[in-house]
Amino acid sequence: MSVQMKRANVQTDGFEGVLYPGNGRKDKVLIVKSGSNGGIKLTRQAAHFYHENGFPSLALALFKTRQTPKDLSRVPVEYVEHAIVWLKKQGYEWIGIDGMSKGSEMALVAATMFPELSCVIARVPSHFVSEGLSGSGKSKGPSGTSCWSYRGKELPYAPYRSRSFNLLSVLLKEKELHIISFNRDKDVTPEAVIPIERIKAPILLLSSKHDEVWPSYESATLMERKLAEIDFPYPHRHIAFEHMSHAMLTELPLVYKMSFKTERQHPKECETDRETLKKELLDWVKRAW
Repeated sequence: MSVQMKRANVQTDGFEGVLYPGNGRKDKVLIVKSGSNGGIKLTRQAAHFYHENGFPSLALALFKTRQTPKDLSRVPVEYVEHAIVWLKKQGYEWIGIDGMSKGSEMALVAATMFPELSCVIARVPSHFVSEGLSGSGKSKGPSGTSCWSYRGKELPYAPYRSRSFNLLSVLLKEKELHIISFNRDKDVTPEAVIPIERIKAPILLLSSKHDEVWPSYESATLMERKLAEIDFPYPHRHIAFEHMSHAMLTELPLVYKMSFKTERQHPKECETDRETLKKELLDWVKRAW
C-alpha cells in the first residue's frame, strides 16, 4: 500500500521530518522521536505505527542525518518548535509528542516550553537532562556538552561520571547492551531536572523494570509522584512493564532482540508487553487526549 507522505527539511522548514497522514484526519497529529541511535529509521517505524492505526504522525529527526548534527550534542529544541508551526500550516489542530529514551528528554523538555503540545508520551524516560554523546565506535563517549540547546544556549545537564565508555568490553562481559552503570548516580542538580509541572497536557510515562540502559523506572516513578503531589490538573499515568527491554518499540528489529537478555530469555513475555504497549498508546491518544 502506497503512503502519501510529506517531507520537511531544515533549510526551508527548520527541521527534518516525514509526515504520515494516517486516515487523513486533521484534529490530532503526533510528533514522534527515537533516541540515542540517531538517524530517522526507528523514528519512522514508530510514526508508522500511529499512521497504520489512523493517526497522523510526524517522524522528527534529531541527529545523525544529512541535515542534522552528527552527534547527540546541543541538538536544537527549535526542531520541535518549528515542527509545531509547520504542522499548524498543514491544518492540524491538536499536536502531541511521543519520545523514546533520549527522545523522551526532548519530548518532556519541549512540552515544558511549548504549550501548543497538548499530549505527551515519554517512553523509558529520564526526569533530567543528561550530557550529550559524541564520536562513534570505540571513540564514542561523553561530549562535554548538553544534549539539547535552545536559541544557541545549552540546557543545564547532569554529566556522566565516567569519561569513557568501553562498550565492547561491556558486551563481552554482560552478553548484552548493559550500560546502566554509566547512567546511574549522576550529579543531578535542580537546574538539570525537567520542570514537568510546567506541562499543560496529559502525560503518559512508560518505563521498563528490566531497563539495561538507564533507570527509566526510577525516573518515571519520581515524575509520577511529583505530578500527584502537586495535584497536576491533567490526566497522568505511569505504566511499568515487567519484561520488555529499553527498546520500547511496538515492533522490535532483530538486532535489538539480540542486544538485550530479557528479549532473548523472555520472548513471549516481551511480546505480551508489546501488545499491551500498542493498546496503551492508542488508548491514550484516543481517550486521554
